[in-house]
Amino acid sequence: MKKILIIDDNADILFVMQQALEMRGYTVITSEIFAGVASIEKSAPDLIYLDVSLLGKDGRDVSRELKKNAGTMNIPIVMLTAHSNPEELAQEAGANSFLMKPFDLTHLWEKTAAFA
Repeated sequence: MKKILIIDDNADILFVMQQALEMRGYTVITSEIFAGVASIEKSAPDLIYLDVSLLGKDGRDVSRELKKNAGTMNIPIVMLTAHSNPEELAQEAGANSFLMKPFDLTHLWEKTAAFA
């Protein structure tokens, strides 16, 4: 069973994503904050969904930090964003891909299946 970590400071988005992914058989961990690289290494997710605009932290910085760390660099990161240039933003962050907000469940499931 694949494990997905979702980091987003919007509780409603966390809830919807968790329910949708659990319906497809994934184990889902959610967090409203970035708890640090060590926390992610310990939970060992197969995929990370990471919001660009976290409370008190820029998701792009978090992505770059994770990609520089030997224990997390190979975990795919999908940026969650409503920005107008999502491809550029994901590339700038060193992320593997992006998912536009608002999203429909089909896109969420397809993106997850592609990376997890």
